[in-house]
Amino acid sequence: MEGDILSSYHGTYRYYAASTMKLAVALTVLHAVDDGRLALDDVIPATHRYPSAAGGSFRFDEEDSDPLFPAEGDPISVRELLESMIERSCNESTNMLMDMVGIEAIHEMCARCGLHDMHVDRLIGDVAAARATGISNEVTSDDLSWLTVQAVRGDYLADASTELLRNALRQQRYPVIADVLPELGKQNVDWGSKSGWVDGIRHDVAFLGDPDDPHSLVLCVLSSGIEDEAAIAAEHAIAAGLLEPLLRS
Repeated sequence: MEGDILSSYHGTYRYYAASTMKLAVALTVLHAVDDGRLALDDVIPATHRYPSAAGGSFRFDEEDSDPLFPAEGDPISVRELLESMIERSCNESTNMLMDMVGIEAIHEMCARCGLHDMHVDRLIGDVAAARATGISNEVTSDDLSWLTVQAVRGDYLADASTELLRNALRQQRYPVIADVLPELGKQNVDWGSKSGWVDGIRHDVAFLGDPDDPHSLVLCVLSSGIEDEAAIAAEHAIAAGLLEPLLRS
């Protein structure tokens, strides 16, 4: 995985990041693990309430909650938080991990990765902060692609942490790009991804092929202002059209 940009369309246009920002959180957490500031086996009590950047606290509505997340006060490990954040896009896990490492550490990781426009400035679901101050989390396709390349290539992580992150991405429960692989006859292609969505927003970024192979690929498709089913259909068409010649053996 070399990191050269083959093609980019509106690559610096900023979108609301939705859950794609969880990849930056995961990279920051694993960097802290490698530095000895956290341990994957550390166990802490689960919580469903989080501090708002606008003051006070909030908890998720039922539709944004993870039904598999432990009850208030039950034990959960850093490893479980990280894996559930990536595999099933658990919002509760994300906010707990962000509280552990701090938003400034996520800023530092984005800067270390050379990202120009992606920024993570508030917890997932902090609607009060978004309304009161305009604080948001934003991403571009160029930055998200480059972040993914560096994350799965292991530029800033120990080998064990890199493999943990790769495997979590491989267990993604809400793929978009990888859904087109069977129709291309590429069911056996190694892949992993991180998707994200809210009303009017649908994103996915995926690695395709062995990340240790310099010829493996990262594809990122971001959309806004489109109904969910139409957005998924469009992203499937884009992914299939781009990947068919690139994956042709």
